[in-house]
Amino acid sequence: MTNAPRPTKNQRREEAREAARVAREKQQQRQKLLKWLIPTIASVAIIAIVAGVVWAVIALQPPPKKEAGPENMISDGILFESDGDDGVQYVPTKAIAKGADPVATTPRDGLLNIVTYVDFTCPICQQFEQAYSDSIQQLVASGSATLEVHPVAILDHAFTGREVATRANNVGACVANYAPEQFLDVMSAMYANQADEGGVGLSNADLVDIVTGAGVDDQDVVDCINGESFTPWVTSATARSGISGTPTVVINGTKWDNSNQSFDDFVNAEIAKLQG
Repeated sequence: MTNAPRPTKNQRREEAREAARVAREKQQQRQKLLKWLIPTIASVAIIAIVAGVVWAVIALQPPPKKEAGPENMISDGILFESDGDDGVQYVPTKAIAKGADPVATTPRDGLLNIVTYVDFTCPICQQFEQAYSDSIQQLVASGSATLEVHPVAILDHAFTGREVATRANNVGACVANYAPEQFLDVMSAMYANQADEGGVGLSNADLVDIVTGAGVDDQDVVDCINGESFTPWVTSATARSGISGTPTVVINGTKWDNSNQSFDDFVNAEIAKLQG
């Protein structure tokens, strides 16, 4: 066996230099890796923390409040039927208790069950009322239909005043609770005395004047309007409705598409369905 020759001094020097160079390159690579890795880990950690906080906020956020409602609106709407003598009468119901859900109205077999979602500050609702309220009420009076009116507040943003639509539709709730037999007259008066969009809107005193001018002489109604007693319910009922535009009209579960069909044609089509 032949012994390998010992490296010379120069060779040992070169080997040492090469080993040092390799070590430096590895160190530089580790530093580059750490330079990228540390911020990345921190970012991931921050994202995880933020995500956790967001999840916690969502998880801990209480569900929408279920506010107590007015009497005669257990479905979030007030129901009208024929009085049997060519007139229209409201159907008494209990109020929605605080924390409870509304109870949907059971449709009447063989009748047009007309459900409207309206905002008393809505100009298009005013036009709809002027055009069709008489014919709808005639259908109800004759025993051919029921009418269920849901006041919703979607136009607060259209006024510079405070919660103009919410307070206006609180009027409907107050009247339904204390003077339900005059609800339809008050609704008509509210439309006839609408404030222009873009302005400050009506004050509570203005709303009281409209209601008393419609023939309501009831201090409880006045106090309810001034105290904005059912505005929390109006907000809750509006959210539950899922309505983004008014008037929204549904007959026997079918929503009126006013972009493709006149209201008269819609009613006639639903009558034809009933007749088979």
